[in-house]
Amino acid sequence: MKNSLVLKQLFFYKTINLSIFITLLICSMFTNSSLFLLLSSKEEMGSDSNMLLIFIILFGLILLISTIMITIIIGINFESRKKEIINQRLLGISNKIIFWNLLKEQLIIMIPSFVLGFVFAIILNKVLVDQLIVQGVLSDTFKVSYKFVNVFLVFLIGIVSLVFVIYTSTKKYNQLENNYKVSKKVTVKKTVLKSIFGSLFILSFLALIIFENSEVLYLFASLFFLIGLMIVLELALKLFFSITFKITKRNFMISSSIKNMQFNAGLISKIIVILVNSMVFLYFSINVIQQMSQVTYEGSENENYMKGLQFLSQYLNLVFLIFSFVVIVNGFMMYLKITNKENKVLRKLGFTNEKILMRNTIQFIFIWSIFLFLSFTTTLFISLIWNDTKTLENLWMWFVEVFCVLAIMLTIIIFDYILKIVKDNKKMKNELK
Repeated sequence: MKNSLVLKQLFFYKTINLSIFITLLICSMFTNSSLFLLLSSKEEMGSDSNMLLIFIILFGLILLISTIMITIIIGINFESRKKEIINQRLLGISNKIIFWNLLKEQLIIMIPSFVLGFVFAIILNKVLVDQLIVQGVLSDTFKVSYKFVNVFLVFLIGIVSLVFVIYTSTKKYNQLENNYKVSKKVTVKKTVLKSIFGSLFILSFLALIIFENSEVLYLFASLFFLIGLMIVLELALKLFFSITFKITKRNFMISSSIKNMQFNAGLISKIIVILVNSMVFLYFSINVIQQMSQVTYEGSENENYMKGLQFLSQYLNLVFLIFSFVVIVNGFMMYLKITNKENKVLRKLGFTNEKILMRNTIQFIFIWSIFLFLSFTTTLFISLIWNDTKTLENLWMWFVEVFCVLAIMLTIIIFDYILKIVKDNKKMKNELK
């Protein structure tokens, strides 16, 4: 495929690629911003500074969640295009050509998003430093260093990190073809191996929270669970939807919705994993880092460190909320776009827009319920096991977070419904003319 055709593909999948652009832009902005702060604090305060430790933690957590975000959002992109990718293989196009074309697409999206993210990082740092000076966390003389060496390092690390993540994420596209073959040939061996490895990570999570009691496990034990989810969730969802379909097959509305979710289990699993991932990081930030910052050390050397932790908690909360919002909107808009073809067929069979709205709502409620259960397992369940009373005092915040997710999901469905009505009315007016 020539470069001109790669550009055509970019514009053809503009809605999907826009979500990748926004994700890369946000990840680039926050990662570059935190790296500039880290390098500047080392220059101005030295290697033994408490604030340097704060900025190291900030950079590490943002880099980690950005890597996970980019990997999964690119996976969602390929999942939504799996028919096209499989058809290219059936037409005889080699894996190498498909890979390089997909990689070119992602790199074309990456370049403007990284440049904009780099510029926005400088603006963001100005706002952050001003706030930190007002709060007494940083001295009035602190300035973010934009000398050539720092700019070059941030630019190099940012570009190399993004290219590496995009390259490895794109390399996984061939799993779509393999999954297609698995569904046809029923390769039990691969399913069993994935189930075993995924279960081992989930069992490790349970062992850690049962036999250990340490605040850092709110994050690191949950990461074991998330790795296990990434391995087995798609298989588990297919099994769950298969059983649920048999139970509800007398009701066409519900059973057809479940069948659609079973077919799109790969896409749904990626959306759920990234949402649960955001909940884990947000829970850790609110209930561990923020609680650490509430210890008072007035008049001591650690007072600024505690203020720094408070800033870290508040800033990370904002970052994770933005990431979560982007994932919810982009992920579920992609999901609705995939179901559009099926909905067109249903309209021809007599389904009204209201029935399709109901059908989409059923699917979103199912997905949210699974997200709710998995979020509970990786957050509140740990607090209950440990009887962590301080964390359980913030129980209301957890409910606000999960129901905000539901509210955004339902808003997306209603927006899609209104958009369809407007398009139908416009089409009818054109036909009357």
